[in-house]
Amino acid sequence: MTLKNSFVNQYTIASYFARTHLSNAVLLGANEQLLLARADLRPAQLEQAKSRVLPTQLASIIKSCWQLSGDELLGYTQNKIKVGMFRLLAERLIACKTLAEVFTHSADFYNLTGDQLRFEIKKINSLVVVSLNANFKSNTQHSSPNSLLSELILLICHRFSSWLVGQVVPLVKVEMQHAKPTHYEEYRLMYPCPCMYQCRNNALVFDTKYLHLPVVREQAELVEYLNQVPLQWFKKQSYYDTYSAKVLRLLENAVLDKESNLEMLAAKLNMTSRTLRRKLIAEGSRFQQLKDNVRRDKAISLFEQPSLSIAQISIAVGFTEMATFSRAFKHWTGVSPSTYRNYRWSFSQ
Repeated sequence: MTLKNSFVNQYTIASYFARTHLSNAVLLGANEQLLLARADLRPAQLEQAKSRVLPTQLASIIKSCWQLSGDELLGYTQNKIKVGMFRLLAERLIACKTLAEVFTHSADFYNLTGDQLRFEIKKINSLVVVSLNANFKSNTQHSSPNSLLSELILLICHRFSSWLVGQVVPLVKVEMQHAKPTHYEEYRLMYPCPCMYQCRNNALVFDTKYLHLPVVREQAELVEYLNQVPLQWFKKQSYYDTYSAKVLRLLENAVLDKESNLEMLAAKLNMTSRTLRRKLIAEGSRFQQLKDNVRRDKAISLFEQPSLSIAQISIAVGFTEMATFSRAFKHWTGVSPSTYRNYRWSFSQ
């Protein structure tokens, strides 16, 4: 069995985001079949609540939304923020000295360009609260929830600021105005911290000491980053240093089931399994869920290799029996391995 390295462990995303952004695109006037074709997706893939998509597929849909609306806020707000404004801001932020300057300049920028996005920074004792609240349309025709934009804005703010300083900005919590959604489990991959719901603001909360982190990126790196937007926002953040990220990296490099039990990984991190479990729980993670995520994403990426049988993929992701793999895969994605493969290859042929 030959596994192509380029397909090992692609990161996947809940289909909820592709499905809901697609609904928004159709509302903006898109041809649904054309958008699905551009994103290399089949309608059946999005019908299952538990199905997964690739970062490139979600990025394709969001790009189409930008093109249709001419609005970086995807048509949700009273007025537009024209496409290209984020690039303009980013070219200013690369010259900042510290993270504090990054947030100050960002707030000034958006507050000067209109009321579409209210960007506020407050210090409360040892914490800083960065609030990002969109001025949503009051009589909207949107069938997709306003939370979709709020989730995206918070994700971009945290991931781009972390990229600028070359390391994760550890969050104490994320506050969201909307109620706890059905896809809340995905937030563990999006925001490495606890999430609070039905709050007054959409906000990132972290220790003020991180405001002193220096901006370490260069202009050439920014050019490459911007050329990959929005894909950059949906790719796995390799510079994260949380324990959840460390465990994920170890799992990705392990021979699953042979080197991937909690005790062995804890030993590699020079701690007891009990301590590691406690640290993961503090970050809102569970070891078995992290392991299942790695298995799921690796299996989905290996389906891109038509020469591999389902039995071979089953073994590659750590299952000794194909029936057990089939049950697990259906639990993860809502469909059997054979059904998933039919989605992909009947579309490609």
